[in-house]
Amino acid sequence: MWIVTGVNQELHKSRIKIGKKGYFMEGPRKVAECEVIEILRLK
Repeated sequence: MWIVTGVNQELHKSRIKIGKKGYFMEGPRKVAECEVIEILRLK
């Protein structure tokens, strides 16, 4: 997943950690499970 806009980068910077688990959603439906394995260039 890429976080493109600067506003979202600031939001995610404080929340994201290696090992954090989450979901990709399409409306109310979970379409994929994910886990953070690496963080690149999030300043």
